Parts: sequence; C-alpha cells; structure tokens
Amino acid sequence: MIGASEMGQGSFSGLAQILCEDLMVDPARVVLVQGSPSLASPAPIGTAINTVGSSVTRSNYWKLRDAGAIARTLLLSAAMARIGDATASNYTISNGVIRHLPSGATLTYGQVAAAAALLPPPASAPLVPDSQFKCIGKTLARPDIPFKVDGSAVFGLDVRVPNMVYAVIRHCPSFGGTLAAMPSTPSGMIAVVATRVATVTARGAEAAGNTNAVAVVGSNTWDAWQAAKKLSLRWNIPAAAAAMNSAQFLADAQSLAVTATPFVAGAANPPGTLYTVERSTADAAAAIARSAKIVDATYSLPYVAHACMEVLNCTVDYVAGVRCTVWAPTQSAKAALSLVSALTGLSADNVTIHVTYLGGGLGRKAELDFVSQAVQVAMAIQRPVKLMWPREEDFTHDQYRPMALVHARAGLDAAGYVAGWTYRNVSPSILGQRGVVLGATGDSQGSEGSQALPYAFGARLVEWVSHPSTIPVGFWRSVGASINTFAVESMIDELAAAAKQDPYQFRRARLTDPRWLAVLDAAASAAAWNSPPRKGTARGIAIGTAFNSIVAQVVEVSSSNGGPRVSRVWVAIDSYLTVNPGSVEAQIVGGVVHGLNAALYGRQTFANGAATTKNFKTSRMIRLSEMPAVSVTLLPAPAVADRAVPIGGVGELGVPTLAPAMANAWFRLSGQRVRTLPFFPDARMGD
Repeated sequence: MIGASEMGQGSFSGLAQILCEDLMVDPARVVLVQGSPSLASPAPIGTAINTVGSSVTRSNYWKLRDAGAIARTLLLSAAMARIGDATASNYTISNGVIRHLPSGATLTYGQVAAAAALLPPPASAPLVPDSQFKCIGKTLARPDIPFKVDGSAVFGLDVRVPNMVYAVIRHCPSFGGTLAAMPSTPSGMIAVVATRVATVTARGAEAAGNTNAVAVVGSNTWDAWQAAKKLSLRWNIPAAAAAMNSAQFLADAQSLAVTATPFVAGAANPPGTLYTVERSTADAAAAIARSAKIVDATYSLPYVAHACMEVLNCTVDYVAGVRCTVWAPTQSAKAALSLVSALTGLSADNVTIHVTYLGGGLGRKAELDFVSQAVQVAMAIQRPVKLMWPREEDFTHDQYRPMALVHARAGLDAAGYVAGWTYRNVSPSILGQRGVVLGATGDSQGSEGSQALPYAFGARLVEWVSHPSTIPVGFWRSVGASINTFAVESMIDELAAAAKQDPYQFRRARLTDPRWLAVLDAAASAAAWNSPPRKGTARGIAIGTAFNSIVAQVVEVSSSNGGPRVSRVWVAIDSYLTVNPGSVEAQIVGGVVHGLNAALYGRQTFANGAATTKNFKTSRMIRLSEMPAVSVTLLPAPAVADRAVPIGGVGELGVPTLAPAMANAWFRLSGQRVRTLPFFPDARMGD
C-alpha cells in the first residue's frame, strides 16, 4: 500500500523496487495498492498524504529499506522456530523462499507469515549490502505502463458511478469577482449550482466565502458544457481588478527592485516587504563599486500556467448525514479528506477519498479548489456527480507559477574573479497566499535556487521582495528554481563574457563544491564541449540545484524564425542515489520538454483581472518534429550509501537549467542576450 500519488513519475514501481531489495522478493510479485488518506497523527503506514517537491523516493527510501529488512527478519525468525534451528547462517532467502541449508527444507513467506506477525519487530535489522543489490539501481519495467497503454488505467476522468450526472464549471472571468445574480436553469439541464471559495482554497484575490463560479449540471458532459458556455451570467467585478494587469505588475516589480520596505520582526510586513535571504560579512555593494568590471542585468519571467493534459475533475457520491465518497486525481489526499469533512460536517471516518491516476499533476493538482466545488455540487443536487473544468477554465483560473523580476549586479576584479554579487528577486509569495506568516528570510519558494550557491563570490547579498499582485499563484514543476536558476546562470554567463572566458571554464574555476564540479564536468564531457560545435550551431551551459539534487545541462541551438531551435540537450544529474535509472531518465527528458515549452512559449497575461490566454491555440507547445535529442548522464551512487546524506529528487530536475542553458547558447550563436522569457511570447499553435 503506497501513499504517494502516481502522476507519471513512476512512484509506485520505484517504491516497490526499494522494498523488494531488503524483503528479498521479485518486484513482479508485488501488488501495488493506492493508499487512502487518514487524519491520524502520525499517519498510518501506506496512507496517502501529499505528493510534492520531488519527494516520494527521497523521503521513503530508508523507511522502506528498514521495513523490508525488519519484515524479512521476522519471517526468518518464524521459520527458524518452526524448523528448530536458531542459527541464522544456516538459512538463505531467495524470492520469498527460506531454505534451511543443513536439511534442504524450504518454507515460503506465506507459510510463516501468520507466525511472524505475532513476533515483536526489532527496532532495526541488517540491510542488504549495496554491493549485493538486485533491484535498486536497476532499470526495471514499470507495472503501470501496460495499464496506461491498453486504456484500463483509471484516471479521474475515467471514473463512472451509477446514477451519476455531469457538471461543468464556469468562473467569473476576473479574479476576485463574485456572482451578482443566480441564473435560471437552462432547458434540458438538471441544475445550476453556485460554488463559493472554501477557506483552505482561498488564494490571492479569490477570497474565502466569495461565490466565484457556477456549475451547470446535466445528464452528459457535452450538453452541460454547451449550456455552461451559453449561460447568461452577471458578475460583480471589484474596482481593484482594473490594476490587475500585466503592465501594472511589471511596473510594480520595477519599482520594488529599486526600493522596498525592509522586513521588521513582529510587524505586519505586507506585500512589498524586502527580505534579506543571505548576506556575507563583507559588503557586496562596496565590493562591486571597487571592481574592475561591473555587470548589471535585469531578468523578467511571466506567469505560466500548468496546462496539465487531464483537466481538473472530481467525482463525488454524497449521502446527506451518512457518507461522502470522492474520486480525485489529487496530489494532496490528506488535505482533501480534511476539506471534505469540513464541508460536509461528516467525520473523517465517513469520508472516503479514492486517489486515481493523475493525467499530469505538476503542482496544480496539489490544490483543492476543484474538489471543493465538486463536493458543493453533490451536496446541492443529492446525486453522484462528476465535475469537470473545460480547458479554458483550466488556463484562466490556474494557480500560476509566479511572475518575477530579478535584478542582479556583480563586479569582476582584475583577475576575472567575482568580487561582489547582489541579487534581488521580486515575485508574489506562494506561501503568503496560503496564510503562512513569513519570517526574516521571506518565502523559500521565492529564493529557491538563488542562495547557498557554491560559487566563490567575494561578497554577496541575496534578497527577495514580496510582489503585491493578487493573481493566485502556486507550485509549478521546480517552482522557484525554474525562476532563479534562469537569472543566476544567465548572470554567470554574462560575467564569463565580460571576463572574456569560456563559460564552462569560468564556472569551473569558481565552483567550490566537488559534487557540483563533477556534475558540470559530466555534462560538458557528454556534450564534447571542448570540440567545435556543428556548423550553424552553438552550445550553452548551466548548472543548478533543487530538492537536494544537482543538475547541469548543455543545450545546442541553431537559428529558426529569429530565435533558437534546440537540436540536442545533454543532462547530468547527481541525486546521490538512483533507484530506477530508466525512470530517472524518463523524468529528466519529460522535464526538458516541460522547460522547453515554458522557455520558448509559456506566458499568461492579464487585463482587468482576467487571464487572456485561454487555450492551447494561443499557448504554443513544441511539436514532435521539434523535439531535441536528449542524453542523460546519471552520476554513480556511492559504493556505500550514507543515511546522513540527503537523497535528491528527480521529477522536477529537468526544468530549471534548460532555459538558461538555451539562452546562453543563443547568445553564443547570435550575440543577442535574452533576459526576458519566453523567447516567442506571441506564438500561436498555427505558427
């Protein structure tokens, strides 16, 4: 029973693979079951909690190894008691069969399981030595893939319940708007249900209690969808919506990049507050002022939608005062249980959450707005209902990756070393919108990827400013690292150019962490960096970190339609341990695609509080013919793993270094330094 959500990252098979090593069974014999959530604390083993931050493998690796070893020890103890020989060295175990060497007698795990279950488990048990691994570190087939290929896998949109009806959501076009009048039910429809913002789903302008959407309920999806589109609705648009536009967001960021009110402990510290993330003893501004060369640059990144292939959906079967059963493609099962219990007034024991496969999560399905709406509709109509968001609602009512403006300034001494470095990121606070009271260093999501960098800066100052925009923001694949790594590694490249040094060697001479150096060298070696690039192409390089992993990318570009076309990508990653190399490679390649789409085309803009990009036709994605060749190098695991060393995540690591490596390659090819993403902001699918 596995608590993680499966959204394509291979969590289920990876966790089973870890367990099988010390349990000494074939992974093919393991039946994987999706766990349900519980509000008990600590959470029972196998219950679903949440799946975020590339954390599934790294947070469960040692737990599962210990669990497998302890279970094996208990099974062996039960077998020894039955055979009557207490000498452990007289036994071997292979694929769940215990063999007594002196007599040749064998017992299966099944034959001794009942007796083993009565024994007190030890606090720990010897693990299989790393040198004897049969499962960990091997590319094994994922059992979920055949189900996804043959169509038998159950995603949220696949759920069907007897007597079920269908609801399609329609929101107020502007964030913060509320329903002015309840419309009548269209002919042929079952109902129109107004939905409000639940307290735990309030984000930015979407205040708790606001009735910001209606759901049209019908006997089938198509008719409900068409009725929802034609429904005449009147909305109350707040006066503040006039200032909720992209030009104003940029102007506010530009002002805050120059001046902002410093954080004061114990004070309110509203948006617009300046937080000091990292400061050296030496004064960075003074060091820059004394430098032989100064580089000053501002980088700008837009809001970006998640654009999951499976739109938001949730199915609810509610019986008033009795029970509520929910089927949802959610990353946050425990929070969903708590929310449903609060909305219905039912105890958690009378609420069942079924976590389905996710047709893309990317952080968006960690949110609960769609679950809240589905429950509200089910409570209103007293019938099982599947609620769905049309694609336009998905694009225009997302919880976006925050926009950001980053001002970086650095000075080089006469020898070309970085004498001083100042860095200020201005972006909306993801945690602040979730009610987190920010401490002296601000929102960790805003500074992720910009602090504790192992570059030899003589003096440094890293700051983050909370932008006042109330557009809802959320967790997006690699979150802050996707913003800050672009700015940091673009700036490092600009410093290399100012020093007239090779960008790979410039980094190499200034990195102080041997693991970073090894990853950088691995990427450069895979790309044959020191050899001339192919005619008409150029290569760029970048390195960064997120979720305890270090990743470097080399990107090769040519020129097409006035911008870069990526032909090859080389990725090197050190996550300390690798469970399934094939799954890691697949995740990295998927991350490259995700990062490439965002860097080339990803952008959401706003006017009067309303999102302007509404579907894929105005949100370009790369085509199959534009997919680059991707080579992934996994740095080897240590001969003997150390529990004290943090294990890295991989699900999001293909994203952060793609954009800066591509921009750096484009500079080497064209001489044009791109500081604002995306490269093609106005591209459409027909282009």
